[in-house]
Amino acid sequence: MIYDNLLALKDDMIAFIEGHGMRHFPAVIPPETPRIWWNDSGTGLAEENPRESWKDFVEMAKSVGALMVCLGEDVLDKAALDLLASELQEISDEAMLGPEIERLDRLSRQVGKLGHIEIAFAYQGILFVHESTTEWYRTYREMVDTVEDLQTIIHQPYQEEDGA
Repeated sequence: MIYDNLLALKDDMIAFIEGHGMRHFPAVIPPETPRIWWNDSGTGLAEENPRESWKDFVEMAKSVGALMVCLGEDVLDKAALDLLASELQEISDEAMLGPEIERLDRLSRQVGKLGHIEIAFAYQGILFVHESTTEWYRTYREMVDTVEDLQTIIHQPYQEEDGA
């Protein structure tokens, strides 16, 4: 099954977490926070249904004594998509912009939808994270990352090879 909105999944996650006697904490998990990512391979539920591996993750959190699980989410909003479109127009020429505009148009149908969820718990000073994401959200993040990379290249001051 392909999900284009993770809202029902988020509700299931909260119910499962609370059903295990733990609390969930709505959080913004800063990207620079050191973390270890959950790997679906080799987990019980993930082998049968990869979309259910988050349950193994929650059970792992409970088994190490976590009382609380952080829950971060990303909903695509129109302002973020408009900003991405304007940034693309600034750094792209007409030939490159055509396909990107088509991708943005497809993404505009996802405005207001939940595309990304991170569940995390801390254990012995390390943040362990499980991620659930939609295909359209991965496309959106790739576009954002590409624009950020290009802006970094464009705005870097010119330096000669000898370091001067």
